[in-house]
Amino acid sequence: MTQHRPQTTEASARPASDTPDTPGTGRPRTPLDPRDTPDTAPGVSPNGAPAPSGTNPAPSAIRAVVFDIDDTICDSARAFSIGIRKIVARYMPGLGEEQTARAIDMWREDPNGHYRRYTRGECTFDEQRFARANELNEAFGGPALSWQDYLDEWKPLFWNTFCSNWTAHDDVRPCLDALHALGLRLGALSNAAAELQTRKLAACGCADEVPLLVTMDTFGFGKPDPRVFREAARRLGLDPGEVAYVGDEFDIDAQAACVAGMHGFWIDRPSHHLDSRHALLKIPNTEHSAAQVTRIASLTELPALLGA
Repeated sequence: MTQHRPQTTEASARPASDTPDTPGTGRPRTPLDPRDTPDTAPGVSPNGAPAPSGTNPAPSAIRAVVFDIDDTICDSARAFSIGIRKIVARYMPGLGEEQTARAIDMWREDPNGHYRRYTRGECTFDEQRFARANELNEAFGGPALSWQDYLDEWKPLFWNTFCSNWTAHDDVRPCLDALHALGLRLGALSNAAAELQTRKLAACGCADEVPLLVTMDTFGFGKPDPRVFREAARRLGLDPGEVAYVGDEFDIDAQAACVAGMHGFWIDRPSHHLDSRHALLKIPNTEHSAAQVTRIASLTELPALLGA
């Protein structure tokens, strides 16, 4: 797990969804070159601002495509919805359909930004989820959870339901087949843990052809830091300018990829708009955004854009 939405918080076709991660808390870190700082990234001016329009590569220069996983390849929003419905049935029985839908939206939005704190290395995965579980219960009449309540019951109930409902989006397979036909290399970059995301790619039927390049385990932080995008390119043996990055979140995926020197594609599936307010928030509103981010409604649009 999302933003697509410049002013919301976490990851999915979710305005800010809890991109899932491993329940464990260990995050081995790879040493960083002290010179490898965000303000020296390709596509970034010396003061750290996005580079002017025109500095990112044309599609014809692209030799590889790197994908986000949650709500780009995997329909995590659907799995989250099923998981939250299970939580509502257990902790908030009798909650009507309208309120249940609001609870699902709240989980996806993460209004207090707990998951973003996790991706910055400010808390563990379980700490952010424990906080969100209690906020959800408080908002919709559920009981306050102790840490032990969370570990013993809430977490396994939600987690097992979520993990058993991973499926790929319908546009993934035709997109991958077409990209292979173009001779492009593939990979994945995610703000979640490697073990979990490897399992998710396997459940979606593409673990062998979309190798996981960079995760939260790599540095202990994730997108939108430009270093994670540049590391993905390095592991492919390419410059950032030779790589396209595709993700469902406008800001931490497509725009951040552009800042790192890649060509950013924002997959904005209409079926994943939460409501008209969020749809409006998703409209790029800066010159940099409009000039460099390519917005697509389906992954099936991508091969034609890269093969031109």
